[in-house]
Amino acid sequence: MFNKVVRKSLVIAAGFFWTGVAGYGQGVDATVQVPTAGPGSASVEIPSAQTHMPNSDEDLTMAGESKSAKNVVEQEKPVFWSWIAAVGYTSEYNFRGTDLMPNSDGATQFNAEVTKANFTLGLFGIHQLGNASSKSWSIGESGGSSSTTGFIPAFGQIVTIDRFPRTIQDTFNELDVFLSYKVSLGPIDITVGDIGFFIDRRAETFERDFIATPGFIWNPIIVGTRGLSPNLFLGPFATVQNEVFDRVYLRLSTSKIPHIVPSITYYQTVLSDGSEPESERGVRIHAKPPFPPNFFPPLPYSIPNDERNEALGGYLEGRINGYFPITKWMDFDPSAIISVSFRDRTEPGGSNPADPRFGGHPLTGWNHVQAGAKLPIHLLHLGGSSSAEWAPPNADLYFAPFGNYAYHISNPGPGTERNEWWGGAEFEVTF
Repeated sequence: MFNKVVRKSLVIAAGFFWTGVAGYGQGVDATVQVPTAGPGSASVEIPSAQTHMPNSDEDLTMAGESKSAKNVVEQEKPVFWSWIAAVGYTSEYNFRGTDLMPNSDGATQFNAEVTKANFTLGLFGIHQLGNASSKSWSIGESGGSSSTTGFIPAFGQIVTIDRFPRTIQDTFNELDVFLSYKVSLGPIDITVGDIGFFIDRRAETFERDFIATPGFIWNPIIVGTRGLSPNLFLGPFATVQNEVFDRVYLRLSTSKIPHIVPSITYYQTVLSDGSEPESERGVRIHAKPPFPPNFFPPLPYSIPNDERNEALGGYLEGRINGYFPITKWMDFDPSAIISVSFRDRTEPGGSNPADPRFGGHPLTGWNHVQAGAKLPIHLLHLGGSSSAEWAPPNADLYFAPFGNYAYHISNPGPGTERNEWWGGAEFEVTF
């Protein structure tokens, strides 16, 4: 299903793009220019500059990542369309406060958006570099408990064990597809849309357990252990793998404040699906002589299998984006975010505190705050002339390093620190 949906989404996007190229390309000639002061450079005054970004639906997938804006020059002829494309590297994929590739080598990513007649179609993709790992039962935005204590009933008493899971994620690829429509009512822009998340993940979980009750050692019947000792080395076990999400959203924003674009967006999850383990295990407990090794029957021993938060919750995000030219060839674009979860995020600590072997619970409350900045550096301008009814080409190439900081207000999931720093850079083309 994943491959079919992805192929269909790419075909739709390609058709949208090619239709525009065919219609726009007739009668339009382009010339390449080195950026200088004047039309098309980064020094164009705001808010007339960068009107593409405030009116687009950026940042639907990359939490905190601002996409560089198009420098729009007033044209006597109408603009046929506008688009933005970017490719780059990020040291961390932090999505709404959650690190989805903990301890990896970062990721490569791309983004493309096409806007025509108030409709915007967009694609976002990201590919993990190296292996990600977390001291938890799974890695993902919708789960991932790191419980380290469990209980097993034996001989009328509770045998206490410490459990130390570790999940290795060797593959993570995500493709997001969104479509939105924007309408302006006075100073307020209203955007409605839908975004689908398609995650291709391969991961395995390993576990080391230690039995704390004196006098007992494991006599396991599980394949893969390393002999009879207080320690068990188990695995690999199945964990959360591929996932599919669909979220509708509503955004209110305004571009009437010079240099600043505030917005508030509510996301509602309407689909949350994915593969997760369904495994129940058994172990034998062996006491010291005179009891024979297999005297006691197997006792329940569970691998957590409810790691995914399947609640169809909501998520509210307030954001401020700034756009400030600092030279004729460079801009400074700061941003700030604060978010609230309505069961859409997950907080560690099982719903049954007496049995913390299992995953966290859906979070209702403040999620995270974030601040960052991007420094778009103008490298190239593509201008031209047009004998058609549409405006001539007005494209710009930027190199944009960025950095972000996030503070997790709620308890962060395993693999995510309460204080997170990350950064990267990308090449961006606007048209």
